[in-house]
Amino acid sequence: MAAAKGWSPELEGLRGFASLWVLLGHISLLVHWKIPVVGSPKMGVDLFILLSGFLMAKNAIARQEAEPWSRFATFKTFWLRRFFRIAPLYYVLLFVALAAGPWFGEMRDLIAHAFPATATATSRYSDQSLANILTHVSFVFGMLPHYGFNTVLPDWSIGLEMQYYLLFPVIMLAALRFGYVNTLLTIMAFCALGRYLLPDYYEAFPMPSLIFIKLHVFIAGMFLAEAVRQRRVGYVMLALLAPVMSAAINIRMDKLQIAFEVVMIIGMALVLWRYQADGFMEKFMQPPRLLLSNRVSTWLGDVSYSVYLLHLLIVIPTVAIMLRDYQLLLAGPLRFLCVAVISLPLVYLLATLLYRLVEKPGIQLGKRALAPTLPARKMA
Repeated sequence: MAAAKGWSPELEGLRGFASLWVLLGHISLLVHWKIPVVGSPKMGVDLFILLSGFLMAKNAIARQEAEPWSRFATFKTFWLRRFFRIAPLYYVLLFVALAAGPWFGEMRDLIAHAFPATATATSRYSDQSLANILTHVSFVFGMLPHYGFNTVLPDWSIGLEMQYYLLFPVIMLAALRFGYVNTLLTIMAFCALGRYLLPDYYEAFPMPSLIFIKLHVFIAGMFLAEAVRQRRVGYVMLALLAPVMSAAINIRMDKLQIAFEVVMIIGMALVLWRYQADGFMEKFMQPPRLLLSNRVSTWLGDVSYSVYLLHLLIVIPTVAIMLRDYQLLLAGPLRFLCVAVISLPLVYLLATLLYRLVEKPGIQLGKRALAPTLPARKMA
């Protein structure tokens, strides 16, 4: 596989809109006003997962000459790079979530009292046990049903992502030896088979934080990376096996989510495809590409990780306090609008600060950690 060159700015916009989707979806759920599609944050998370698989595969292929997977040093470089991209911000917000967990639990109970249909087990917010702390600091919580969804943060997907990072170098090494398509299809089949060999384990997770429940969606992103790089529609068809696997594994999936996996896979392929210059499709796809690559959209992408991790720390108290102090018992659309108008500026302001003060310094710290083993021009 030859190295892929260039960067698609639309990827930043897609990440930005995925985080906004999750944010608006959680507001919709918490104010108990269901908005079709937008009100399903889990579909926004699926978009994040697709993007992660795409980016990991794209970057791995682009760096394969400088960082071949046949060397263990490449594994170390990859893991350090991803750890310092994810962990610094996560640890900061995990501290807040654990320290103020009982208070967030009280806020969530206020919402459940007003809207019983939104009730959840708020005792998980206040778990300040050593086991809960250690499993989250070490990122193993995603593999443990009791701890996989056990803070106020939406961090079940962070545990899932870290498991993917752990496995990704092994997947790439296997792909080099056994073939890209054969390896990825075998892994997809293995994940679906596990659903029936270990049904109790799969079903024990309140959220799909176990890698084998969602690995096929990451793999769909990997197939899309090759589809775009090689301009081969066949890889898009392989990526479309992911919704089939979602239906087969079927851990709290609904038909709409499965349908939107199809839409997102095809949509990503259309947006990121390299068309003939000045051709019909190049012109047809220009408006959505401009939408995803303008300055606002790329800024949304820059702060998307901070927005994703932070937003419930803002949205839950906002809804609870408005219910408690201002009797926010308006019509559903007005409830949603009031909370969105208050929450969005706060979330994006704080997320921008976190991006500048925590995320970017964390990335720089990772680059310094890699400096002894990588030339400066090879680090990213």
